[in-house]
Amino acid sequence: MTAKRQDLLNMLCDLSDLSALVTGSENIENFLQRTVLLVSGHLETPVCSIYLYDETADELVLKATVGLNPEAVDRVRMGSGQGLVGTVMASSQPVCEGHASQSPRFRYFPETDELLYESFLAVPIRKGVVKIGVLVVQHTEPDYFDTTDITALKATAAQLAAVLENARLLMDLQRMCSIPEKLACNQSFIKGQRAAGGFAFGRARVWGKSHVRLIAGPDTSESGDMADFRRAIGQTAAQLDALQRRCAERLPESASLIFAAHFMMLKDPKFIDRMVEKIESGSPATRAVRDVAGQYIQLFTDSPHPYIREKVSDIEDLAGRLMSNLVPLADDQNGNSGGKVVIARELYPSELLKLAAESVAGIVLANGGVTSHVAIISRSLKIPMVVVQCPELMHLDEGTPVLIDGDVGNVFVDPDKTVIDRYDARNQARRQVPVAAEPQPAGPTRTLDGTRIHLLANINLLAELPLAGQMGAAGIGLYRTEFPFLIRPSFPSETEQYLVYRKVVESMTGKPVVFRTLDIGGEKTLSYADAETEPNPELGLRSIRFTLAYRDIFEQQVRAILRAAAGSRTPAIMFPLISSVDDFRKARQVVTDCLDQLRAEGLEHHDHPAIGMMVELPAVVESMAEFAAEADFFAIGTNDFVQYMLGVDRSNKRVADYYRPEHPSVLRALNRVVRVAIEHKKPISICGEMAHDETMIPFLLGIGMRRLSIDPQFMPAVRTCITGLTIDACQAYAGELLAAGSVSAVREILSRQPNLAA
Repeated sequence: MTAKRQDLLNMLCDLSDLSALVTGSENIENFLQRTVLLVSGHLETPVCSIYLYDETADELVLKATVGLNPEAVDRVRMGSGQGLVGTVMASSQPVCEGHASQSPRFRYFPETDELLYESFLAVPIRKGVVKIGVLVVQHTEPDYFDTTDITALKATAAQLAAVLENARLLMDLQRMCSIPEKLACNQSFIKGQRAAGGFAFGRARVWGKSHVRLIAGPDTSESGDMADFRRAIGQTAAQLDALQRRCAERLPESASLIFAAHFMMLKDPKFIDRMVEKIESGSPATRAVRDVAGQYIQLFTDSPHPYIREKVSDIEDLAGRLMSNLVPLADDQNGNSGGKVVIARELYPSELLKLAAESVAGIVLANGGVTSHVAIISRSLKIPMVVVQCPELMHLDEGTPVLIDGDVGNVFVDPDKTVIDRYDARNQARRQVPVAAEPQPAGPTRTLDGTRIHLLANINLLAELPLAGQMGAAGIGLYRTEFPFLIRPSFPSETEQYLVYRKVVESMTGKPVVFRTLDIGGEKTLSYADAETEPNPELGLRSIRFTLAYRDIFEQQVRAILRAAAGSRTPAIMFPLISSVDDFRKARQVVTDCLDQLRAEGLEHHDHPAIGMMVELPAVVESMAEFAAEADFFAIGTNDFVQYMLGVDRSNKRVADYYRPEHPSVLRALNRVVRVAIEHKKPISICGEMAHDETMIPFLLGIGMRRLSIDPQFMPAVRTCITGLTIDACQAYAGELLAAGSVSAVREILSRQPNLAA
């Protein structure tokens, strides 16, 4: 038996009596640290680390290490499937890399100082089906670990599992018990997920706490007479008017509806007059506002209708504004968000617009999740946003300094001067560098061998139209019409939609514009639609199914599009989530009926729009020939296409690793769809994240895709990528990828980064 094997056997024997290790430790952290020291010593590795699984956040957290920077403990976090450590957790299999930094799965955390260590070995720590964590060893010498090390580390992890499970449980209990007292994340640095880029530094405003605190109960003696109350009413109305004007400037789609409920309540006798009556009866003004607002809040909270329950926030907001004008606070903790970093559990799009109108500095969502439309609006408004799994942030003291880095997803609570100075220096350097969003060439984008590729823009909000023009977009390949619905508190009328769509058409000055009809449902819900809660909304009454079920809403939108497109040369209407030729025909018939109505009414409109459909469902793949005989054009929505092809909810962190655009079935289905469209001479474009993924663009060009519809911000990088490719090389590359029969085989080909310019 070799000396190394004997050492490994001795290590297993030492670990067999874990009770001594536990009883000899001062606390849990000390036990974990003694464990990594023991394993490191026996395996003769300079680095050993333990990552424990935080089930609430679905993240691995570095809890103990020898060899890495000790300051990285509790700071380094990664989701299942992220990096080499996350891959171990997701696959439940060991990972051994002789040159870790060269692995496509490698993810570097600057806090760890781990670039010195080339050899990497990690094994999962599990007890039955329960995920506990990952045990990692690293070495500076390449190819240091062999099968003996893997076997020994697996056995070590198995022996540690039971004790580490208890350690993790105790740490969870400690965290839970400390929540009511203070910020239980127990750190000034929180690693989160980026939702909208940018940097913000300001004092915290805890959303839902500032106004709720003002109306929940008196902090001081009640005060205010009728004159004070009337003055507060006038101040509140003036503030709302100013906010509404700023909101309409930044988002014309919002029109005058964002604060409509506030204005109506200010003029509602049943609301304001009840406060007046209480004041006339001898109640202080502050108590009158609290009492009446509390009655309405309770009434709305008890409603069975979601759209009425949502109005609770409007009452809290309005009553809070009245209270802050009655009892101004010297420290400006009266709910105004200007220049603040807002901490919130969740936000509705309409609430986000209110914050934008107040010139909020940045936003932290403290509940670990963000809907895509809220993130999109935040990006469109250039408001930095970070998502963290730290609900305890909602207990943060109002006014605490908070710094957020939306580019990477970092949050610093009460940062020291060094951190602030570092970010200030970075931002000053950025301001001195020419902005990447300088005007781009307006001419056609061509590959190295001269093939034209149409770069079209995805547009969510009118505020993005100038950037699309600045980036040289050849037109709008996807205008998401749901956003004017999402940011309003009620269904927009035909006229209101017409005004928005007309601005879209006019901004393109003759370039093509594709309007996707209302795509709501799933995560994009309209509370005011008062729809029934569905057990599986992604497979429920969403997109074209919703509009076909509510034909009056569908007709209003189609009429608005047709009227807005009057005088345009190339307008197009596209239906989302089509699953059968029958659905497409029903939707197209709505357009035909609307054309007949507009002719009969004598209203100016476009008479012959192109009518196409999204390719998002597997059902379309086998029926593409039939669809090509009916539709004028196609657009592949890769985000939903991958989700439905693989049966993966991409917003569910537990299965996120199964969401793989590079899956052979996805690639082959895309190839079939594109081939049929080309054979029938029907234009086809691709949108979604795959369209701007530079690793996938050569494949897309190789299978015949010539239209990419992407967010304007990605156009410079995508244009640069395309101009360095040749179609012949892309076709050969695509053929190689299509021949690969497994995800790992595809990934191996993608990782080679071949020269596709020849």
